[in-house]
Amino acid sequence: MGGKAKIENLTNTWYGFAVFSAIVTLLQRGIGVFTLVWGALGLVVSWIFVYLWGRALVRKSSTARFILIAVSALSTLGGAYSAAQASWAFVHAWELSLIITAAYSAVSAWIMAKSFRTLTDSSVKAYFA
Repeated sequence: MGGKAKIENLTNTWYGFAVFSAIVTLLQRGIGVFTLVWGALGLVVSWIFVYLWGRALVRKSSTARFILIAVSALSTLGGAYSAAQASWAFVHAWELSLIITAAYSAVSAWIMAKSFRTLTDSSVKAYFA
């Protein structure tokens, strides 16, 4: 798979993560009129944001790639720490919301790690050269 295809695949993964985030938000805050409206608005904003970053990467924006590498590296560590912290809190408190938080943080860390691996891949580097 070439660099452009890997970037497009990563962008599609981020679209799915935006949907996952919206679902987790509904689970944590409950299903109500305002929650549904704000969740839908958040989903649309997330999709626009992903679209713009994805297009910037496909257009070979080195600045966008550099920023995303730095953010994904730091966010991978933050997401892993947050998942561990929520898991440890669950062991002591036994609350369902802590499991949801730990799962969301783990998935968040995974997608950030995937983004970092994709953006530092040799075929993606060659695509930007």
